[in-house]
This record gives sequence, structure tokens and C-alpha cells, in this order.
Amino acid sequence: MLVALALLAGPAPATPVSPSSAWLERQQAAAADEADAAAARAVKPRERCRVVKEWKAGGTVVQHRICDDPPKKPAGKV
Repeated sequence: MLVALALLAGPAPATPVSPSSAWLERQQAAAADEADAAAARAVKPRERCRVVKEWKAGGTVVQHRICDDPPKKPAGKV
């Protein structure tokens, strides 16, 4: 009985068990689905701006706009 208990309490196998590739693919697919759902839920607020002045510079029409709610900076940019 002591011998069997000693064998059970022996060292763990040296090679870690890695997850199967099918499991990894399911995890990646789930993460992609979650990201798509989060992007679909994100509602961009509409800016409330009015054009104060408009002029032409070369071939480009330039507008000076004044916005009530200034646009928020993205979280990743400083």
C-alpha cells in the first residue's frame, strides 16, 4: 500500500500537455466573433457641427466648422 501511494505521489510528467489545434481554432474563432459583436454594438456619436465658412483652395473645398460636442480622441492615440 505504501508503494502504491509513493508511486502516485511521484513527479509529474516532464512534458506539459498542450491543447489540441482544434481547441485553439475554436478559441480564436470565439475571440473573433466577440470582437465583431463588440464592433457592431459600438455606436458612434454623431457630431453636431455647423459650417461657418467655406472656401476653395486649389481644387479642394475647405470648410471651417464649429462643433457643439468636440470629437473624442481614440483610446490608443495620444
